[in-house]
Amino acid sequence: MNNDYINWVFSAAAQSISAFIAFLLTGYALVHALMEAAREKDDTLDDIHFALRKKYYGWLTALSSATGAAVILSLVTVFANRWEFKGKAWLVGLTSVVDFAVIIGGVGFVISIVNPTRYRRTAEKVLEEQKTELRLTGKTASSSTFFEQFRHLERLIRDHLRKKQLYIPSKGSPRMSFSFRQMIEALLQNEEIDSQFFDDLMQLNKYRNLVFHGHVDNADQGMIDRVREAAVRIQQLDNSSDHK
Repeated sequence: MNNDYINWVFSAAAQSISAFIAFLLTGYALVHALMEAAREKDDTLDDIHFALRKKYYGWLTALSSATGAAVILSLVTVFANRWEFKGKAWLVGLTSVVDFAVIIGGVGFVISIVNPTRYRRTAEKVLEEQKTELRLTGKTASSSTFFEQFRHLERLIRDHLRKKQLYIPSKGSPRMSFSFRQMIEALLQNEEIDSQFFDDLMQLNKYRNLVFHGHVDNADQGMIDRVREAAVRIQQLDNSSDHK
């Protein structure tokens, strides 16, 4: 292979790959800002965004390491090209493979962050990974039944907060337009519920968010039973406050 050709190819590769990754990181910074803005408006995306950020961080770490290796190898190839030595062809081949791998990895990363189904796929993956933590039973029922029971629980909590005139100021607005998480935080901070019940409600909320954004057709029967039990506890809390 012509020495001038090798010099031109790999010096250009080092510059091009550096510029490509710089543009990619800039694009990701914009996507990350948009994700954060969406999360601020809709806290049901918290768990999904956490999983996505963890995934993207791992991908960026690997991609950055590969980029560093590609640039270094390209520069080493250009520098060593002035001499003829055993293994030169292997060096050129290895550098070419790493350069192409970085480009392919970068394109794959771009496709991943703009994939319109990323929320659904991430929710499905998190549900699968956290079966034990969420204490899923494996028995299923229609997800519409779960959402119906959850809406009933949400309504009971909202009515109790209105009756007790409790709220957590959010974004400068004291109106009763809080998310489920904000409502149960209000219950906890005002000592209406204990931390154990709060954690259970947080798990139910997390499961609801994952099922909703994952477009899951069937919900876990155990979760439906837990929502019903939580609704009974909130009703008991409401009744006890009436007798005081």
